[in-house]
Amino acid sequence: MAKAIRTKIAGNTFFLLLLLLFSYQAVFGQPTKNVKQDMQQQFIPIDGAAQRLPSAILEKLKGKRIVGLGEATHGTAEFEQMFSLLAKSLILEHDFNVVVLAEANFYDTRALNDYVVHGIGNAGTAIRHMRHYPASFIEEEFRKLAEWIRAYNESRPVEERVWMLGVDAMSPRGGAHDALRLCRELNIKLPEETQRYLTELAVLPEPMFENYAKRVDITSALANIASLQQELQQKAPLDKLSDKQRWLLQSTATLENAVAFFYDHHLLKKWSDRQFRDEAMLANIKWVQKVKPDAKFIVYAHNGHMEKNVGYQHSTGYEARLGKLLHKTYGKDFYAICTEVRSGSYWAGDDDGELTIPGRKDKIGEVIEGLTDAPLGLLELNATPDLTKYFNGPLYMAFGNLVGTYNFPAKTVNLATAFDALLYVRESTPKLRTKPKTEIRQFSLNLNLSPEFVEGALKQGQLAVSLNSTLGTIGTSLSNEGAFLGLLFVDSQKNVVGYRAVQLTGNSSLLQSFPVPAGTEKVLLTLSGNNVKDLTIEHLALNGVAVALDDFKYYGEGYENITEKRDGKVRLLLRETAKGNS
Repeated sequence: MAKAIRTKIAGNTFFLLLLLLFSYQAVFGQPTKNVKQDMQQQFIPIDGAAQRLPSAILEKLKGKRIVGLGEATHGTAEFEQMFSLLAKSLILEHDFNVVVLAEANFYDTRALNDYVVHGIGNAGTAIRHMRHYPASFIEEEFRKLAEWIRAYNESRPVEERVWMLGVDAMSPRGGAHDALRLCRELNIKLPEETQRYLTELAVLPEPMFENYAKRVDITSALANIASLQQELQQKAPLDKLSDKQRWLLQSTATLENAVAFFYDHHLLKKWSDRQFRDEAMLANIKWVQKVKPDAKFIVYAHNGHMEKNVGYQHSTGYEARLGKLLHKTYGKDFYAICTEVRSGSYWAGDDDGELTIPGRKDKIGEVIEGLTDAPLGLLELNATPDLTKYFNGPLYMAFGNLVGTYNFPAKTVNLATAFDALLYVRESTPKLRTKPKTEIRQFSLNLNLSPEFVEGALKQGQLAVSLNSTLGTIGTSLSNEGAFLGLLFVDSQKNVVGYRAVQLTGNSSLLQSFPVPAGTEKVLLTLSGNNVKDLTIEHLALNGVAVALDDFKYYGEGYENITEKRDGKVRLLLRETAKGNS
């Protein structure tokens, strides 16, 4: 009898647990009748072809200092179009004056800001370079936004013009470039080890990131950054610097963050426990605020960066995101909007191409799609207590970035705490990328040294380089402008065992020795650069042996290279052919 009772109780318990589980899913997976009514009443449709956002949305943003728009994927055209519409509306209606592409590098977007503020260069070139090395395409929506801002600025006094820039520090190369440029302009002579490290970092090819992080430990790297900061603190007084030099100085201020992220990402293969990128983003925004005291910001980044608190459950533990830092700094003056998309496809980068948005019945986009015919719209997450409760429950929302494996409906927690509003897009289409109309300016002159020469250099233990060259510069704001001599040392297993680089400036008479690492079997000598007018090599010798200049192989675009004989001597000439970039 007791056994039968226990069996009955156990059966009832199981039934109750099952009932609770289904009730839990019904409550949190699908909205109640009251929540549905609230959604329908509070949802504000948006006309994607309109010139401005609806007044009901603009009224909610009145009085804010910073408005952030997150993107559920990095490659949805509609998110970028809505950001452009948001930016234009806030500029026209609420006097916002700083447009921030948060995940573009600060140091790589000085040219973009120079274009929109001063009309220097063109939008296409600046957009292509905003992640340091030029992209093979133009991000069309950002180009059009930059051109709109430039047109808006033309009739306004300089101090009232709208800025457009990035604030990230994802790669240290642009910061290293800016550090070298600033020190050169101020005649600051850095310690030899610091100069060498910054030069190598500035021109380091992306495929070598991991190898370099393994060979140069982070303690040494950070010591060199600290040495740079000390020199600048002593010899770069703010009151003596031009506006351009102040920007270069700020580039160096977040270089430590970029280097720390570089090692975590490329050596340890992990997302940093400390959010180095997001800290740099906030530091750069605060710098703009200091330089431009009346600044009001429109900021664009992934949802994962924009959340005030943990919104995506999988981001738990990575809490010092930009949105949280902005919320802590600016409080109620910061308004955060996330995005959600029901279906469609998006661009996930060159490696993964276009991917389909995964579906799920209890995804927020599916729920909203069942309540409205509008393809676009905004919903305040805390408009009613029932909405707050619903959106703070466990739900699902699209998540995608530039790595194809990160493409899934992600579980959300406390979404109404993480964001103020949600921008809904019914159908995602891949972001628009256009082919540039003209060439960019980049080159690499390569020479593989003979095995016999390498063997001799290895016995001597060094490679002495003697070079006479003349470099003509264009004077752009692009962070990768310049030319460098590089030496790449490779062993018999095709492993890189060493890399050295020297910057070429004006009339260079270089005489420098480089150690040849043990195990070296091959050496590649390169003369490479970007956005220079011309380069002439009068003489090049290695360990006292003259190099045949016509043996160099040219790779690149925007230049032509020729060898010229004059007075019995051979000169290597590199001349610009690209007359304009877009």
